[in-house]
Amino acid sequence: MSKRLLTLIRHAEAESEHGSRIRDCDRPLTERGREDAIRLRARLADRGFEPDGVWTSDAERALSTTTILADSVALGSADVDIRSSLYLAHMSTLRDSIREAPADIQHLVVVGHNPGLSELWDWLCDKHGFGLPTCGIARIGLKISRWSQLERGCGDLIEFGKPDENPPS
Repeated sequence: MSKRLLTLIRHAEAESEHGSRIRDCDRPLTERGREDAIRLRARLADRGFEPDGVWTSDAERALSTTTILADSVALGSADVDIRSSLYLAHMSTLRDSIREAPADIQHLVVVGHNPGLSELWDWLCDKHGFGLPTCGIARIGLKISRWSQLERGCGDLIEFGKPDENPPS
């Protein structure tokens, strides 16, 4: 059975919506968020990170994170698919979307939001209580040959971290 690879990336830190007139979906990245995304881009490029497909939420903070990551070899030559359905998507929406991913994609990157991304990670790896921090990454090896086979516990965590730290051993 061939393995699929799924990488979940939570958007980088964004400006707070409290006390502002900015709609949630329009919140820009903070300076720290931009710096974190640049560090993550370097980390991914150093690892030869080359996905076949990249999906991102259409929220400004996710789009900006994806743009920074794509601004080099960090996302390889994969096309970026902007999906409004990923904006604040629940775990079940993420799961169902991934189950319909094209067969030619072996390594899919999803850039989005919590709590959906963290809940999906928990569900895939049959773990509980792990949270994906802003600009955090969870690379998950999937014991499936087709995306439609995605099910609870079919994943093994390969890498977890933030751009400014080493992955745990």
